[in-house]
Amino acid sequence: MRALMRNARDVAAVVAPDGSLSYVGEAAARVLGYSSDRLIGTQLIDHAHPDERDEVRRRIAARLIAPASVSSPAVFRFRHADGRWRWVEAVSNNQSDDPDIGGVVLNVRDVTEQLDTAERLRVSEARYQTLAETAPVGIFQTDSAGEVIFANARFASIAGLTLEQLLGSGWLDAVHPQDRAQVEADWRGGLDRGAAAAPLLLDFRFHDAAASVDMRVLCQRVPLEGDGGFIGTITDVSEYVRTANALLLSEARNKATVDTAADAILTMDDDDCVVSFNRAAEEMFGVAAPDILWNRLDSLFPAAQLRETDGQRFEFPPGQTTAVIARSRSIEARRVDGTVFPIELSVSASEVEGRRFYTGILRDVTERRRAEQEMIAAREAAEAADKAKSVFVATVSHELRTPLNAVIGFAQLLEMKQGEPTTELYPDYVRSIRQSGEQLLSIIDDILDITRIQTGRLELMETPLDLDALVTQAVSDMSFVANHSAVRLDVQVDETLPPIRGDERRLRQALCNLISNGVKFSHPNDVVTVSAGRDADGWVTLVVRDTGIGLDPANIPRVTVPFVQLDQSMARRFDGLGLGLPLAHRLVEAHGGSLTIESQLEQGCAVTIRLPPERVLSLDDLLR
Repeated sequence: MRALMRNARDVAAVVAPDGSLSYVGEAAARVLGYSSDRLIGTQLIDHAHPDERDEVRRRIAARLIAPASVSSPAVFRFRHADGRWRWVEAVSNNQSDDPDIGGVVLNVRDVTEQLDTAERLRVSEARYQTLAETAPVGIFQTDSAGEVIFANARFASIAGLTLEQLLGSGWLDAVHPQDRAQVEADWRGGLDRGAAAAPLLLDFRFHDAAASVDMRVLCQRVPLEGDGGFIGTITDVSEYVRTANALLLSEARNKATVDTAADAILTMDDDDCVVSFNRAAEEMFGVAAPDILWNRLDSLFPAAQLRETDGQRFEFPPGQTTAVIARSRSIEARRVDGTVFPIELSVSASEVEGRRFYTGILRDVTERRRAEQEMIAAREAAEAADKAKSVFVATVSHELRTPLNAVIGFAQLLEMKQGEPTTELYPDYVRSIRQSGEQLLSIIDDILDITRIQTGRLELMETPLDLDALVTQAVSDMSFVANHSAVRLDVQVDETLPPIRGDERRLRQALCNLISNGVKFSHPNDVVTVSAGRDADGWVTLVVRDTGIGLDPANIPRVTVPFVQLDQSMARRFDGLGLGLPLAHRLVEAHGGSLTIESQLEQGCAVTIRLPPERVLSLDDLLR
């Protein structure tokens, strides 16, 4: 028996009547990290998790008085030699009457990974179920024969059926009678090809006979890998179709009006492509409409001139879809023959189904400009545009702060009343409102700070500062963000670092921005190190170093420019306004310091703040 236990793959052990381990198999070194000698003679419960020791003690005592038989498996935590708690499964057998054993035989195996896998699977399934039930589109799954075996509530809502009625082929009953035969034929086609079937896209109508309402939908279906079934979505596009039809009618009316206008009128979409070009525009630029439509506007003048002045996308008030965003904007345009001429441009923005269009009314002001000094006019226009940008940002930010403060205040009041009768998810909704408000308020503060700096109105409130406390507070402020991203923050501060003179809030703001960037561009389980020390030349240094994605050295000068994002694609991975580094850079410069960046792609990034020696405070300075 001892030989069998010694050669067992799992850990074989014997627990004596006094609870000590009288025998431990050699597998303990592999499974638990202990040699047999280290475990023999120790109490079993000393190795169990404190929360489970009573249960382990109870089970051993019960086995000692039970007849010889194999118990049901028991799962508890056992401290591994490396200090971690490992989940183990133990099966016991009372062999106290056997003189060669004289105790309870345990067969122990490590089940930590199995439990972790089960938990991850449970969380994944719960997440999938939540996504399916909260998705704004219908979601369904079929078997290999195309019969629906799962559908979410949104699918039922779109089809006007109950979930039970949708299953199988029941959903076809809701398809419009004129579309049903074709939909069923297309639906059945390709089912025999299984996973090799091509994705299916169907456009048809659901019909509600009781309400006499038709709903146009778009159905997409793709095969499931290795499952023999299919998964897909049902999207309600009826509102889009109605809007598109209304837009076609509106465009027909507008075209007749626009073509009779004396001023040149053109429209550009969000991709900078010309989508309308009236007859006056043809005469002004010397090009026929068919030759310019759906081409980029930049061949005539910069497309940016037909957008918002400051680059910030105009947000329409509720119920409004059109607004004038620029009046009498003076720019230069180019005819197709290369002739450059000045124009005055007024711009309006409109939005249809989330798509943005910019319409410009252009007037040739060549004759009027001849009487003006072009260089002076150009300089004044540039200064006016720059001033308008700062004023616009400051005004919009001010107008947004008041409602945002109200949102945060009411959210906090509601959060304090969580004990009162409410729905289960209500506190989470309230917390989300508050956090969103605080995030937007932080963005607005950054915009205001940039505006103050650019207009020379930033004032520093300088006091003696303990850099150790400053770094600790900044790291504490960013700990939630780091934990949420699974990034660890490490602090290394020279204990001999003297106090300095500076604006505590502004320096902490700069440091938090750098830590935020370090966390944002780090991989999960990476470490962002925040260190503080002093150079040999007396300069105080604060360094934030990460091991994340890094950046191309050629792009380093760009990241300190306000509102610049290196990734400008629609699917960019990282959010933000591009103000973190520029704002930190300017706040450090306001202290007479410098901010430098060292980085390589995929090798992380190190951002160093250097503050001049004259900001270091001596004991005499502190006593004054």
